[in-house]
Amino acid sequence: MAGHLLTNRVANPLLRRVLRTRLGRRLGRGLAVLRYTGARTGQPHELVCQYARDGASVWVLVGDAEHKTWWRNLRSPAPVELWLAGEHVRATAVALPSTGDEGAAGLTVYLAAVPAARRAVGPQGVTMVRADVVG
Repeated sequence: MAGHLLTNRVANPLLRRVLRTRLGRRLGRGLAVLRYTGARTGQPHELVCQYARDGASVWVLVGDAEHKTWWRNLRSPAPVELWLAGEHVRATAVALPSTGDEGAAGLTVYLAAVPAARRAVGPQGVTMVRADVVG
């Protein structure tokens, strides 16, 4: 619990700032800031996430998805903003199960970029978020 508190209250706010700067170009090769709007509240939310890019698509693996809620705002395609390697882009994101063809393809891309994530993949698969960069 203390580790999550430290991450959420100290590390993530600092990373959200840094990933938007020139320094974010270096750190942002593997970390992104994802801004989405809450489906029920209409309030903007931001999180730091690890990602893999495949052309115009950005893939995020939702670790421990059954205990997280943010990705549920993306069950239907929704506009998001991303900061990737210090670059601000707009995208349309949707959550997909890795057990379907599209989600499985995204998981393959993600695991090629982040091999250590294999330990997060169980027999039921994982939840993936695909963000297609607009323009």
